Amino acid sequence: MTTTQQKDNTTIEYQRTKAKEMVKYFKEQQYQQLVEDSTVFGFTKKNEINNGRWTMFGLLVGMMTEYATGVDFIDQIKLLVNVLGIADLD
Repeated sequence: MTTTQQKDNTTIEYQRTKAKEMVKYFKEQQYQQLVEDSTVFGFTKKNEINNGRWTMFGLLVGMMTEYATGVDFIDQIKLLVNVLGIADLD
């Protein structure tokens, strides 16, 4: 087929059908992105970043407390468990 014959075979109905398929595809992509962005619970990128930040903050506070008091991190956790009445570890 030559280029002119290929252009002749492309009808308006064919173009309209392809355009409708593209609109449907992009609406589905937009919907999937909306669902992904609205996820609040579970392993989402935002939640994992926040969990990592809180972990780093907790370790930093533990190290600063160990530096200030001389009580190591494990003994700090034991002391917290005893004070809160969760378990008697003495």
